[in-house]
Amino acid sequence: MQIKHFNKGEVILKEGQVCRHFYFILQGCIRGFRMKDGREVNTNFYFEEDIASDFISFRDETPSKFYLVALEECIVYCGSKKEASPVFLNEPSLHAILFRFFQALYFKQMEHSNGFRLLDPEERYKYMLERNPQYLQRIPLSYLASYLGMSRETLSRIRKKRS
Repeated sequence: MQIKHFNKGEVILKEGQVCRHFYFILQGCIRGFRMKDGREVNTNFYFEEDIASDFISFRDETPSKFYLVALEECIVYCGSKKEASPVFLNEPSLHAILFRFFQALYFKQMEHSNGFRLLDPEERYKYMLERNPQYLQRIPLSYLASYLGMSRETLSRIRKKRS
């Protein structure tokens, strides 16, 4: 794996490109989003010790449906499928680590998805505050509102009400 630096605002992956790398974040934050009806819909935020990638595009070598953009200055370990696959396939001890990683990723995605099905906007905000307080410190409100599935105005109203 190589160390790479990304400047704030730098596009790491564009929608339509095949994702050929994964990024283990040492420092910074990467934002994942997609375009829907001409607007950005934030789907993920990746912080230190997270791995950012479009794993479906990476695995299937199909065009990505997402963008990855550095939300802050980032330092990452960058790995490619070509280099990583032989290591992961030939090292049984890594299978357990990969299983736990993808299991944790799956549960994180399910929690977020269930939040949209089961919680109203105020409850989603409260849940995020309890589980991910760093989001409020590091993510602009417009991105956060999109991630929580509400308008910026609704998020501001909820924050003001809770203050």
